[in-house]
Amino acid sequence: MRRRAVVRAVRGGPVSKRRKHAPRGARPPAPVPPAPPAWRAALLALGAVLLVGALGLGWWLANGTSGAPANLPVPTPVAGAMGSVTGCRGIPRFARQLGYANRLGIGTGERQYSGLVIFDGRVPVTADPAMRDIHQEPSWDDAGTLGPFVLDRDGNIYTAAVPRTAVSDNPPGSLNVVYRIDSDTAELQPFVTLPGVPAGSSENPFGILGMTYDCDTHALYVSTVAGSTRLSEQGRVLRIDLASKEISDEVLGIDAIGLAIFRGRAEKRLYIGMARSAEVGSVALDAAGHAVGSFRSDLTLNEAAINFGEPRVRRIGFDQTNMTLFVVPFAFNLRAVSEQQQVTLRYGYDAERDSWVPFPGGAP
Repeated sequence: MRRRAVVRAVRGGPVSKRRKHAPRGARPPAPVPPAPPAWRAALLALGAVLLVGALGLGWWLANGTSGAPANLPVPTPVAGAMGSVTGCRGIPRFARQLGYANRLGIGTGERQYSGLVIFDGRVPVTADPAMRDIHQEPSWDDAGTLGPFVLDRDGNIYTAAVPRTAVSDNPPGSLNVVYRIDSDTAELQPFVTLPGVPAGSSENPFGILGMTYDCDTHALYVSTVAGSTRLSEQGRVLRIDLASKEISDEVLGIDAIGLAIFRGRAEKRLYIGMARSAEVGSVALDAAGHAVGSFRSDLTLNEAAINFGEPRVRRIGFDQTNMTLFVVPFAFNLRAVSEQQQVTLRYGYDAERDSWVPFPGGAP
């Protein structure tokens, strides 16, 4: 199915003043595992923050794994090169001050915590929490349970509230708010509120479900399904200029979950995991990062080969030539959030055809 991308200008702005929190009490030092071999430590130092946002988000599952660096870093693309556009992301300065610079893991899916945490990403998420050295600042649970998060070039973290068991998991009015954790102060505050209908209802408890960052234009792309129901599609994908807080683009009529940007052979495109079909589509972006042209359907999952119903792409990850899809059940309710079901699929980029090819054994 082809959809027309309709773009119009709207504006957003800050939604609240800064609120002070008392300093957190000192903690006894947690045990630290033995240092990894020198070659692995070097790779982790280079790749830690590049991977926590792209590969480690477990927010969709009630007790899913949280962000953690993998063994190999994502290659950092240069301007104009084919591949991902998030290679400029920086380590939060507060994380450096806390001693997490070379071992940073970030998560929003910890069972024992509401909100966001950081931890020693070298330690498996299944290990004893004391060994993982989990840290949470006082404001990081102010918005309740959180979902997607991304980092920008300065190390600021952007995130959004996503209910896990009930809409009451989050403060009223929070589900269409983009929150920011400041790279210097570590304070979580509202950044912008998306315009439109309020999020969270008995027919659809969700608001913001997806985020991605573009280094080229220092912009955040956000998907919201606020106002949608199982029978009515009212969702939108919006572009937020992070310097001005201006919401400058609105792609109407699309319920989306996963978002990511890839620069292909001919152009840069915003890829979209659809909330109403087992489909990934995309729309072209111009040099300023604005959506142009028509929506293109890029691939459809083989639903019969997935062991749960209503599979949807909740997260999309890119490196230089490959795409990873994280697929979960989704039906505009909280039932699937706690079922811990996920399928990971891999595709390779065919530059000649500007299309995606399943890895053998990597996609149904």
